[in-house]
Amino acid sequence: MKVIPEKKSTEKKCELCGSDCNVLADLGNQPLANKYPANKDAFKKEKFWHLKALICSNCFCGQLNEMIDRSEMFEDYYYLSSVNAELNKHFDDFAKDLLDFNFVLDVGSNDGILLRPLKNNNVKCLGIDPSINVGEIANNEGLETIVDFFNMDSAKYIKENYGKPDAIVASSIFTHLEKPKDFIESLEYLISNNGEIFIEIEYLLNLVKKCQFERFYFDRPFYYSVTSMKNIFEENNLVLTNVKEISPHGGSLRLSFMKRDHNLKIDDSVKNFLELERNFFKSSNVNDFQKEIEKNAKDLVDLLNKDNLTIAGYGAPARLATITNFANIDINKIKYVVDDSPLKAGRYSPGMHIPIVNKDHLLKEKPDLLVVFAYEYIESIFEYTKQLGIPHYQPIPPKQIK
Repeated sequence: MKVIPEKKSTEKKCELCGSDCNVLADLGNQPLANKYPANKDAFKKEKFWHLKALICSNCFCGQLNEMIDRSEMFEDYYYLSSVNAELNKHFDDFAKDLLDFNFVLDVGSNDGILLRPLKNNNVKCLGIDPSINVGEIANNEGLETIVDFFNMDSAKYIKENYGKPDAIVASSIFTHLEKPKDFIESLEYLISNNGEIFIEIEYLLNLVKKCQFERFYFDRPFYYSVTSMKNIFEENNLVLTNVKEISPHGGSLRLSFMKRDHNLKIDDSVKNFLELERNFFKSSNVNDFQKEIEKNAKDLVDLLNKDNLTIAGYGAPARLATITNFANIDINKIKYVVDDSPLKAGRYSPGMHIPIVNKDHLLKEKPDLLVVFAYEYIESIFEYTKQLGIPHYQPIPPKQIK
């Protein structure tokens, strides 16, 4: 039975600038999207909250109506970056851009996906990650990782024991932060005077434009615009100098920040993105988003109900939970979901409890159709699944991709 804690009011001011927020998306009751229950006893203990994504009318920052305790999420974590070939290539390429730095700190380093190529290129590097089990994987490989949250205390520890880095990287973790301004204060304290901070974020404008509502879940209380990022970093004397589009997670940005200096060169990309957001978020895109969500969810359910097909999923990222719980998709519609992470196989999807299996299971119980929830990694997935000779679909919007 689902345990639904008492709902809180969704009427709130922006956590970053204090302006009014409007509802962007109402996604109903949702579990913690990165908690994969192991058995029926665990099903009974799952908690659900009403998930609404809001958007600030001033700085265009997306934020959730509920703030769930961060420590509950990351002590036992099931996401491994290095199982994705595309992510490995992304960080291998990024490491090449960091070769001229003397000391690189990777905040939210996961299993060492960036530390590995940096170390292989003899760049001094250090990781910090709050996940006990994932940090242990990195340390066992010799990729030095501090198991802790990044905050002022850990920043002081790093300074005292390793010195000040001249490059700090935080990839796909900034939206997870409950108190982003405290995090930025710690960055400003630790970075060397001429150092550079690189923040990679999933981009809110892309999520709305592509109707990627599945990217909203409780692990991530904030969803950033360039406008909101520029503003909150400036509060701590850090200036946005460059914005670069990157491929991970369906369309992300890498933002570069440096300490304020009169000689800082600001790339034209900053001005261009600020203008883009003013035009986009002031249009009807925000008001139409909920209708697009409901249409895409209905289209997916219609696909799953088609012709009595046996359907499996591929990839059990957090977005699987958002989609399946919003659209009420269970084992009657998707028989099982394959995932490459050994931490997830043998468990069940959050909320709807679809079995998660390893990829060899596909050959034993061949489905008629495969829904690829980790669709941005379709090329590496297809290298294995093409032997099945079946259609591959992405879930939102539902369309055949292979």
